[in-house]
Amino acid sequence: MFDHITEIMLRSYFIAENTVGKFCADKEALFFTYAHIFLLKEEEASRLFALAGKEEVRAIRSEGDFHRCLRMRRFLDEDRPSIELEDLIDIKGTAYTIALGYHLLEESGEIRSSACETVVRAAENGLVLGLTTLGILQMEGFVFEKDRESGMKNLRCAADWDSEEGLFAALYYGLPTRESLLERLREELIRVGHGEEFGKVTEAYGDTMSEGKGEFRLLEKAFRQGVIKRETYNKSYARLVYSGLLSAREKESLVLTPNKDLFAEACTLPLKLGEAQAVFHAEALEGVRPGHPEQAEQLICGLGNADLRTVDAYRPLCFVSDSAYLLNYYAGLVARSFEAPHVERIEVGDLIDYDFEPTKNHIFVRSCDEDAFNIYLLFFRGEIADRAFDLVKYFLRTEKRRKFRLNHPGVALDLSAVLPVCFCDRENAHRLKEWCDLIRIPDLTAGEKVDFTERCVREKGKIYGIGKLTMQEGLAGKLSAYGIDEIDMSIDTAVRMHRMRDLELTEAMVLPYLRSASKKNTIGFGGNIHDD
Repeated sequence: MFDHITEIMLRSYFIAENTVGKFCADKEALFFTYAHIFLLKEEEASRLFALAGKEEVRAIRSEGDFHRCLRMRRFLDEDRPSIELEDLIDIKGTAYTIALGYHLLEESGEIRSSACETVVRAAENGLVLGLTTLGILQMEGFVFEKDRESGMKNLRCAADWDSEEGLFAALYYGLPTRESLLERLREELIRVGHGEEFGKVTEAYGDTMSEGKGEFRLLEKAFRQGVIKRETYNKSYARLVYSGLLSAREKESLVLTPNKDLFAEACTLPLKLGEAQAVFHAEALEGVRPGHPEQAEQLICGLGNADLRTVDAYRPLCFVSDSAYLLNYYAGLVARSFEAPHVERIEVGDLIDYDFEPTKNHIFVRSCDEDAFNIYLLFFRGEIADRAFDLVKYFLRTEKRRKFRLNHPGVALDLSAVLPVCFCDRENAHRLKEWCDLIRIPDLTAGEKVDFTERCVREKGKIYGIGKLTMQEGLAGKLSAYGIDEIDMSIDTAVRMHRMRDLELTEAMVLPYLRSASKKNTIGFGGNIHDD
């Protein structure tokens, strides 16, 4: 008799061989791939490969061949194969029966394209054996084109369903959740009565395991109650079971609920939020203010602390300026300093009651991209209703984001992975200082205003598709006497009103659009922000 793990290995190999293996040019490489996945020693793998190559085993080419072999065995008193060889024949025959039962074999399976389509279709339909078989073949490039990304995705799904084959393959190919995989494989071996064989696994991968068994136990309960099928992966249920946003109690309630509408509602939540990492690039902020190196240091330190956003003591950054243009400028810096973020801009003053409904339509829930690192740019400008201000201020506290309660479905989401960054005028800064670390944006120097004006012209040229947009000599210096929001508005208006393929902005075009010619109380790089 073969031990349990070896038997799984042989059955998995024969399923692959029975379905598409006939089109594999290197059967030995295919066999040894399965042997390595299931931790067989090299010598034992070589012995079993030779045994599988014997005529008695190769003669089993269909389920009919297997049944004929069984009938003949009943009448043979002498010249019977060894017990081990008979066991191998039984495993290969059982593999045929399993493949047929799960529609992995079709009558047209003698045609390569048809056989491959059958395996792909089985995987797409969630059949765990199909996912594992296709995943391994894709990882190695046997029969199918080598595609490690798709292969790993298929193996992850099989492993998430706590399939023994999927768990072994996921460990072999280095799925990053090794500690969890080890623990779940141990539990699965215990469940099927072969826990003593887990020693082979710890010998190969060590004994470092996570303590969490919640996902395994919840899946088992769902399998036993018939909510889901052990042999068929269900993406929606897997999303709930493995979500880091919900508590174990809430997961169980939703997975086992007879209310399918409630379950469907829960599945639309951003259940994968938090899996994406915040990758900060400090170099994107270096030299942001050449004349004010302390500004860059403050930004790098403040945004570099984004990895602490899930800590209760974390205080979001709040950029303070009365200049709309400069708040937008710094918002752009924040977005560019992280790798591939999902950036959501929220004007707090524009929020209405609908935005705060405790459902999936809540502004802070519907704005999430579960597959990305999320940054919420929260703008506090002008007069803001107390209710909107208080509800957004509530979100700034990490412990409140971590237990963000919805009434439908009745769950508390962990939104602590979201990075909130505030931008406010100096009036609202007084209302936020208790919850945020304020960064007061200093005034522009005269030289910076000229640079700003030139950059503003370049940006307008790109926005409005003007091939060559220039300024009359000396115009930038004259405009520097005004506030930067006024400069931005006047240039924008002048460009739109005189738009053509090539355009040179003159004083006569720009100056009429300035709101005020007063040089007093000019708002520079953020205006005059007073200390509290």
